[in-house]
Amino acid sequence: MRWVMMIVCVVSFTSPCSAWWESGHHLISLLAYEQLSDEEQETFRTVLAAHPRFAVDFVLPANVNGEFEAMEWRIGRAGYWPDVARSQPAFDRPSWHYQLGATLVVGTVENVPPNPGPLPEGATLDSANLHLAQAVALSRNVLHDKTQPAADRAVALCWLIHLAGDAHQPCHAGSLYRPVVFPNGDRGANWIPTKQVGNLHALWDSLLGQQFDAGDIRRRVREIQIDQPLVESAQIATNDPDGLDPLRWLKESAEFGRSHVYTEEVLAAVEAAVTREGHRLEMIDLPEQYLKAAGRVARQRAAFAGFRLAAMLKKDL
Repeated sequence: MRWVMMIVCVVSFTSPCSAWWESGHHLISLLAYEQLSDEEQETFRTVLAAHPRFAVDFVLPANVNGEFEAMEWRIGRAGYWPDVARSQPAFDRPSWHYQLGATLVVGTVENVPPNPGPLPEGATLDSANLHLAQAVALSRNVLHDKTQPAADRAVALCWLIHLAGDAHQPCHAGSLYRPVVFPNGDRGANWIPTKQVGNLHALWDSLLGQQFDAGDIRRRVREIQIDQPLVESAQIATNDPDGLDPLRWLKESAEFGRSHVYTEEVLAAVEAAVTREGHRLEMIDLPEQYLKAAGRVARQRAAFAGFRLAAMLKKDL
């Protein structure tokens, strides 16, 4: 019950395309970073230091104490930075954070957008109309190419870390489509109100924690690292032939979307809205069982994201 109350008390706010809140992106960043060798970690820090916004967006907050904690904060900040950049038109790329398409279609819907396809030829960090899997491919290309400007490689590093987290959040793999209620999709569960955290997407974003808290993030990292069955499953998933393919990550996320996001309680509320005046959904009060299961999924997805990201960084840094 204490865990459930923590979720209820989370601030009811999310932007339409965010995935995991600050704590979640810090967690995944550190999980990956700690799997790198000393030399790889040094390269990581060197690349990051060339970020064009480093002197502004990577200034240490007041609640960071000591050199080690400062280093960990900057590593986590790299993964969170694309959300910080939402207020910066030169760097904001809203569509990069999610994948087009349907996680679940109930009934007959004709206008479900198709898969965006592979990375378009000639795409750059200025290409605003990419989607998640395409943006991962672009970020890897730029990071891997040491002839690219140092500032571009730093931006690409931040995007790669961030998108690895986004792709493993089930609400970012697609939307729910239902005639009458959501003929154009529910925007990755953003339009499904919940009593716990504003809307269903926000609830899932909150499952790995809220704002930066060094002790809480370190505890979460350690809990994953000592969970041997979880570590082994993450390693197996990473070493699969397509383990580093973001489309594989998104396929898994869509499966969790169908099994754990859009559960019977949620779909019943959607169906009830079909005949209601204005087709408005009533706020859903999700049961404790839903929240606990969602928490387990979020932890597994964070582990998979961290291990897969580490493997990519070893190849691309």
